[in-house]
Amino acid sequence: MPKEYIFSSATFGKWKQQARALKRSSQLSHHQALDHVAKAHRFDDWHQVVTEAKLNHVSETAYRSGLVVAYDVKDAMDSWVPDASFVDDSRVYHFCENDIFAWYRRGDDEVDGEERNAIPTDPTEYREEFEEWLMNVYLFRYTGTCLPPTPAKVLPLLHKRCFFGPMFFWYQGRFIDPWRDLAVNNVLDMTGNTEPNI
Repeated sequence: MPKEYIFSSATFGKWKQQARALKRSSQLSHHQALDHVAKAHRFDDWHQVVTEAKLNHVSETAYRSGLVVAYDVKDAMDSWVPDASFVDDSRVYHFCENDIFAWYRRGDDEVDGEERNAIPTDPTEYREEFEEWLMNVYLFRYTGTCLPPTPAKVLPLLHKRCFFGPMFFWYQGRFIDPWRDLAVNNVLDMTGNTEPNI
């Protein structure tokens, strides 16, 4: 399996700036400076950086301004009805991981419906437990032509593809916890007929 090099568009921009600065401060051509920066970041050459940047851009754009949905891997494997409007996307984890960790942490911080500020006794072990749990999260990137107009309208789109509701999703860069953000009176309306106030 080929290795994925995952980095943000901001990082890609910084690397281009590094190459420009290197070109100005040395006798290297622009192309040589780009390759030098690429090798400094463990790539074969700049062409490989550009190829990976294009792939990363698709995932980052879906996270920041499109739709990415998360399902428990069992639900995704057993109940998801595949079609061309959603694709699994392992690269998008890089952009979503902090939001997922905050959601995971919030679940540990709630006791009997009240939030507490729990500090893990061993942050490294806690992070390892999270990363192990994260293997049970399956992410799909929406590739359809028309994004639903509201987060609540995402639910019927998902309901067509899976009996179960999503764990959470990102809608135009916003993290949505369906049970916390979209449920009305503790009922999650997968038809999208009930519009919550978010």
